Amino acid sequence: MASRRDGHGEIADRLRRAKLRVTGPRLAMLAELGRNRAHPNACGLHRLLRARHRSLSVSTVYLNLEAFIRAGLVRRLPGRDGRMRVDGTVLDHDHAVCRDCGDVFDVPRLHKPARRRSPVLPRGLKVLHARVEYEVLCARCQAERPALGPRIPESRSRA
Repeated sequence: MASRRDGHGEIADRLRRAKLRVTGPRLAMLAELGRNRAHPNACGLHRLLRARHRSLSVSTVYLNLEAFIRAGLVRRLPGRDGRMRVDGTVLDHDHAVCRDCGDVFDVPRLHKPARRRSPVLPRGLKVLHARVEYEVLCARCQAERPALGPRIPESRSRA
């Protein structure tokens, strides 16, 4: 068992509280997601971990990410390319997503929910969590874009 000083002890405790078995791949995945702010998808996470964990398969990564999401250890984010991305930071925060490259950035929660009670949604839906997503143009994409200003979506450019 890993020592408490290396952080794996805390991660193991989180897995146990979530009623998930503590395994090497799960410890490695949660440790990486805790320090990785790029909001990786399963394939990206697999690429990051496979050098140190040769037997780790992409299938294992997908299955464990789904288990982590159900247990509330990580949050699912929609990816621009349709692939699921994950956020290992479970503390309340919002996201800014670059319209051009799709990179996702953590931003502090700027607006506190006005109500204490969850809104009533149709068809028996229960609100578990609400977050704000800002559509942005990141610094890299701004630098690559000509000085003509923001792109105008095609549907609006026709008059």
